[in-house]
Amino acid sequence: MLSAYTADLIALMWFISCWCFYAWIEHSKPGLSKDVERWREKWATAALQRDNRMVDIQAINALIGNVTFFASTTILIMAGLFTMLGAAEKAVMVFANLTFLQPMSAFSWVLKTSTLLVIFVYAFFKFGWSIKQHTISAVVMAGLPEPAATNNDEARTDALRMARISSLGAKHYNDGIRAYYFALAAFSWYIHAWAFILITLWVVLVLFRREYRSRAHDLLNNPLTP
Repeated sequence: MLSAYTADLIALMWFISCWCFYAWIEHSKPGLSKDVERWREKWATAALQRDNRMVDIQAINALIGNVTFFASTTILIMAGLFTMLGAAEKAVMVFANLTFLQPMSAFSWVLKTSTLLVIFVYAFFKFGWSIKQHTISAVVMAGLPEPAATNNDEARTDALRMARISSLGAKHYNDGIRAYYFALAAFSWYIHAWAFILITLWVVLVLFRREYRSRAHDLLNNPLTP
């Protein structure tokens, strides 16, 4: 029978492998995120023909607001995890009285909590960079010429540039949200290493279905009948 230490190491390696594997799938196989990129380019092209682009700026502000919410939330979670790191001895005593949970040492508590902390630090950096890129896209949007002066390659190139910078911001936002999904799986590690392994697999399946088998993906790709 595997020791708790060995089971934890196996679970951690499985977790890292699943995350890297799914990130590779998203990078190599176009899915829902790629579908939205095409609509961003349509949005930017349509903005060239509008005299008043307040709606477009409001859309960018809404994107920035969504990312800012998660960035702020991530900071609060990180503060809580730092507090948990300092409570290792008390946590081990509490877990020792819960016989249905995997036995936990102080090292195991620190390993699990540190893993969660690394995940949320990663998510914060992703959200921070996403905010910056959406801000840049707003600047490029504000720099687009008036509709009367947009019938040239330079204006269309600038609109496409705005769309692609916005898509980069969305990509990093998506990376941060993915980190939240995997963090939820990592919380199950406190219960048992095998629960961690199974829930990590479940998270990968949920993410895959939403990216490649969701109704949103179908609606953006398949022709519709009125």
